[in-house]
Amino acid sequence: MFFVAVLYSLFSYLHFTALQPQFISTTRSKYGEVTHRTIRKAEKLSIKLQKCKCDLEFIRLCTIYKLTPSFVKISLWKKRLKTSNEYKSLQQFCLQQEYKNRYKDCLKHEKELRTLLDNLKLIMSSHETDQLQKYLHEISKKIKEKTVTTHYKKLRILNKGPVGQDYQSLKTKLVHNISSYVLTPAEERILCRGWEFCIENKVNNFIDFKTDIEENMKKIEHSCHHNALSIICRKISNASDTFMKLAKKKNIRNISDEEFNAIKSLKGNTNIIICRADKGNCIVVLDKQDYINKAEEILKLKQFRHTEKSLLNEKEKSMNTYISKLMKEKVIDKQLYWRIHSTSSSLATMYGQPKVHKLNYPLRPIISSIGSYNHELSKYLAEIIKSNRTSSPPSYIRDSFEFVKKIMKINDSKDQVMISFDVDSLYTNVPVNGAINITLNMLYKRSSPPPIPFNRSQLKQLLELAVCNTPFRFLQKTYIQCDGVAMGSPLGPILADIFITNLETKLNKFSTNKPSLWIRYVDDIFCLFTKKQDIDDFLERINKWHKNIRFTKEEEIDEKLAFLDVLVIRDHTTNKYVTTVYRKPTNTNLYLLYDSNQCRKYKLGLIRTLVIRILLICSTTTHKDNELTLMKHTLKTNGYPDHLIKRGIREGEVIVNKINNKNNNQQQKPQTKQKIYFTLTYYGSESTILARRKKNIIQKFMPLTNINIAFKKTFTLKNIFLPIQKGEDKTKKDKKLV
Repeated sequence: MFFVAVLYSLFSYLHFTALQPQFISTTRSKYGEVTHRTIRKAEKLSIKLQKCKCDLEFIRLCTIYKLTPSFVKISLWKKRLKTSNEYKSLQQFCLQQEYKNRYKDCLKHEKELRTLLDNLKLIMSSHETDQLQKYLHEISKKIKEKTVTTHYKKLRILNKGPVGQDYQSLKTKLVHNISSYVLTPAEERILCRGWEFCIENKVNNFIDFKTDIEENMKKIEHSCHHNALSIICRKISNASDTFMKLAKKKNIRNISDEEFNAIKSLKGNTNIIICRADKGNCIVVLDKQDYINKAEEILKLKQFRHTEKSLLNEKEKSMNTYISKLMKEKVIDKQLYWRIHSTSSSLATMYGQPKVHKLNYPLRPIISSIGSYNHELSKYLAEIIKSNRTSSPPSYIRDSFEFVKKIMKINDSKDQVMISFDVDSLYTNVPVNGAINITLNMLYKRSSPPPIPFNRSQLKQLLELAVCNTPFRFLQKTYIQCDGVAMGSPLGPILADIFITNLETKLNKFSTNKPSLWIRYVDDIFCLFTKKQDIDDFLERINKWHKNIRFTKEEEIDEKLAFLDVLVIRDHTTNKYVTTVYRKPTNTNLYLLYDSNQCRKYKLGLIRTLVIRILLICSTTTHKDNELTLMKHTLKTNGYPDHLIKRGIREGEVIVNKINNKNNNQQQKPQTKQKIYFTLTYYGSESTILARRKKNIIQKFMPLTNINIAFKKTFTLKNIFLPIQKGEDKTKKDKKLV
């Protein structure tokens, strides 16, 4: 017996999947040889099942990252065919077939294992059954660790580097869990992918897709002959049917089953709120009650007032009545009437975004007006104000690139001091009535009247309907915003900017102690003072401009000051300013992940954009090289392959050269083709194929038309968790909308 025990222990040491000899001998002596064999069979099946699951994950990653494992590398007589698209398509097809086969094996093994365990439960005691399941779990765990390690090494070799997002090094920045709930590794991993991560899934409901097709066809209706249009519609309908068949057969997701189940688990947890942070592109997990308490603290401010009445129907009716009056008076036409008219609207919704860079994670209130009664009116008014706005003030900058150009023109920085000012909570502190009056004065107090269909009193009434005393809900409670513009309203940014523009005209009245340079982007201001000037006195004076508006200052440290995404550095050797890219402490380096279910051209566009940003902001070669190196590393941690990064850098450099040579006397060729923009919901690579076919079909019949197709995101983490954060809108249920 001792010899047998030694053999068992040796076997257990060599093969970690073996059950302990005591358990084996007990079950064999107690239940007989047949039960013992059943246990052994269950053990082997659990090993097979785990290996099969690991193989599925390996094949899934190979499919997503377009990697070719050795078992699909087919020997060819003509070696040059290996670079052909047909050969690559065949390899992908083989991978997909292998995935299907392994998936079937998984289901088969699961069924067999379940049957065996059910049979053993009838024979063995509950304690022994639990012990057996514990053993099987340990076996599976060890097999998984070993197989995953092997597969990861293979994937690294195939990809010539790491595969997927390096979330381990970033997870402390990407996910802030301040709730009492402990996230599982899978839950943490899926949240690390970011708020805008798109999940690829089997599509069964094509209503959005069909709606997109119909709306796109309407765009070419007036530019195309009726007969040609009917042929185009028929051909596109056939292509769409093929697409839908392919999309229904899709069985490979861009996340693992474990991560997919983690989403379900998080979605079903009613005790937590998962939301996006205010800055940094990270996700915050809070206890629901804590989130409610933080939001209610904000709602106690003077800008908000609680009301028991919904006020939605009353406000909607009031707005529609006035719009109808304008149409009857022929101030607006029917087309505009139906655009800004409201039907079956819902209340605007407030939700909060935690400020991860501040103590106790306070919330920034966002009032989403999409779907509200005055949203379309606000959009329209924002458009006409923007298009009829007078020339921009000297302090205005459009973006960081314009700021860099202005800074680089300064030749003498020797006795200067860099200071930045920021307006504290601008949107909620903008006096709405004051901002409306300033806007009206800007539009109507000038020599020539603006091309607007409304007179001053009519536009004032419309603006008041759009932004004054707007009702909104937080979860199931209704509030009114008494003052301030909502961060989420289309009119918010432009009214705030006009108000601050008017406010800063008071700077001209300063005869002494004013900055030599004042540059503003919305509520961020960059200034240059001399060392002799009293900056605190200047801050005190500008804080008296308006009782609601409070400026805060930030001084340069070690000859450096950050403004927007630019770090301005004083160079003592040249007495000039040097600029480079600035990243806030909240920066997570999370971009659009390579395995996110979005069009490849957008991923390439991201790289180009980052390159353009670096080359236009960085003023020295050293800074450019450093930033490009950092960008490559960041993109690799986001799962991007080397070949795509290199291509994006090349294309970005070409675009920058074109921008720099724009001032040359090169006559641009006049555009002869009409541009039409289509939108399609992106479901996967099949959507790209359909878009290409659609474009070819239309351009065959309409050669003078240039079709540009943009893809919409679908099934993101935002789509899953934001509705939970906003809470259910009961008014929609009451209206019984379809």
